[in-house]
Amino acid sequence: KQWYQRRVRGTGLVFLAGDLISQQIIERRGMAHEVERTARSVTVGAGFIAPFVTFAYNGVDKIVGSSQTILSSVKKVGLIALFSPITNTGYITLNGLLQGHSVQRISQKIRLDLVEVLMVGYCVWLPTHFSLFVFVPLQHRLLISNIVGVVWTGYLTYAANRQTGNLQRKHSEQNGNEERKHSE
Repeated sequence: KQWYQRRVRGTGLVFLAGDLISQQIIERRGMAHEVERTARSVTVGAGFIAPFVTFAYNGVDKIVGSSQTILSSVKKVGLIALFSPITNTGYITLNGLLQGHSVQRISQKIRLDLVEVLMVGYCVWLPTHFSLFVFVPLQHRLLISNIVGVVWTGYLTYAANRQTGNLQRKHSEQNGNEERKHSE
């Protein structure tokens, strides 16, 4: 039970650091930092991501075992890759719900952004997990995973909060209006 509570707190801290990096370094918000957004990120990280990932990793260990062979590492990475759409869709969905967005708007956000988020996530996490399972001793895996997690979460919170959905919709509406004007 204490291990699980530490995992939840640790994941919350990773999401806190990731959103701070996103807003202050990627977006350069400075004093316009959105504290509510950071709170949402920590809430979703600790309340959804930590329990789900803990469940997923425990399941992967039960299915594949805990050996550090290359074959078992490939199997683990493959199984973890199957969970990525769930965690990323869950994060974008819960983040949108906590912002008060409609289901339609959240669905559009997922449709427009999920593939990119998954591809970036696979580029970051698949080599990281493979390296962790093959080369990194067990006692150092959490530290390395958390360091990569902070960087990844910086990107994830940026992607989940950028306005691509609105921009795409406006662009589509403008193109539709222009096409109607030209056809008249």
